[in-house]
Amino acid sequence: MKVIKKINNNAAICLDSQGRETVAIGTGIGFPNVPYELNDLTKIQRTYYDVDISYIDLMNQIPEETFQVTAKIVDIFKSEVNHAVSSNIVFTLADHIQFAIERIQKNIQIENPLQYEIQHLYEIEYEVGLKAIKLIQKELHVRLPKSEASNIALHLINAEAMSSNRYSTYDVDNILNDITEMIGESFQMYIDKSSFNYSRFVSHFQYLMKRQQKGKLISSDNLHLYETVKRDYPQTYECVKKIKNYLEEELNFHLDDEESLYLILHVNRLCVREDCYRKGITPSQ
Repeated sequence: MKVIKKINNNAAICLDSQGRETVAIGTGIGFPNVPYELNDLTKIQRTYYDVDISYIDLMNQIPEETFQVTAKIVDIFKSEVNHAVSSNIVFTLADHIQFAIERIQKNIQIENPLQYEIQHLYEIEYEVGLKAIKLIQKELHVRLPKSEASNIALHLINAEAMSSNRYSTYDVDNILNDITEMIGESFQMYIDKSSFNYSRFVSHFQYLMKRQQKGKLISSDNLHLYETVKRDYPQTYECVKKIKNYLEEELNFHLDDEESLYLILHVNRLCVREDCYRKGITPSQ
């Protein structure tokens, strides 16, 4: 392996035997003058291919022990999933973990508003997030709040390569675009896809799709509210009927009354916005 550029004393950019560029981690490999031929490959502890060059400098900004713990967390994650994971995750997640540690030390806590959705929509990633918190406490002696598991999970979700085909059966983006257009037309309003309310709606819809794919239906004590909600929000109910028909025709999804209840509530939340009222349009109008 040829070492071509030093990152720090224990990390360098190298060329493997096939001429592929990789970030290599190993004690002292960045110390000699470069370029040089590294013949003792036992010095290499880890290699990362296809790393975004903009992330490499993070290795000089984040403590080495944070990188080591992060690499172990990513190893746990890779053992739990059966598809490719971007090498960039070690760098971006290490950056996040270090920032989380610094926030805790300053007594600053930031809650993830999508924690519930992440916990139920991405069970594997969330469980790895919980394991990560325990590992960080064990090895870095920092106690992060349990809510941090969902933030770590988000980084893992983003790192999963496109080849994973998480929703390969369905074109989720097109489906969401169609449904968003239905809602916009029903209420004669523009829906801001960059808004927090829309992000929550998307999370709920993805959760709905995952339940349908797994054959898991909502089961709660809220079904008695269905008739009340239908009566109180007739326009939203009519909109959801169109969405239900669309999902049945396009995906063969059959939403029962309880699923419909929750969809009505989420569509209603999406529509009850400041600009919606400003236009004099409300979901119950």
